[in-house]
Amino acid sequence: MEGPFLSELWESELRPWFLHFLSDFWKTLSILAVLYVFWEAIALLRFRGYPDDLCQRLEKTHFAFMWVALCVTSANFVLKQVFAIWRKKT
Repeated sequence: MEGPFLSELWESELRPWFLHFLSDFWKTLSILAVLYVFWEAIALLRFRGYPDDLCQRLEKTHFAFMWVALCVTSANFVLKQVFAIWRKKT
């Protein structure tokens, strides 16, 4: 009795959610990796003696990219949830 229910639940609800979760998880990890590499590159430039104004501009760019990435990934998550709720009601 539980077998068909669980397989139906997996196919209809859990599998799509799990696939969306995995794709969002990998996107988030890749964005964090890019931010980390960018930050380490700035630290290396500063260590090598590059001008402070260049490093400060790069840090400002890094923080701007970080905030944009945060807002975009948050909006993506919220819009996916809203769309899923809207699709269930129709």
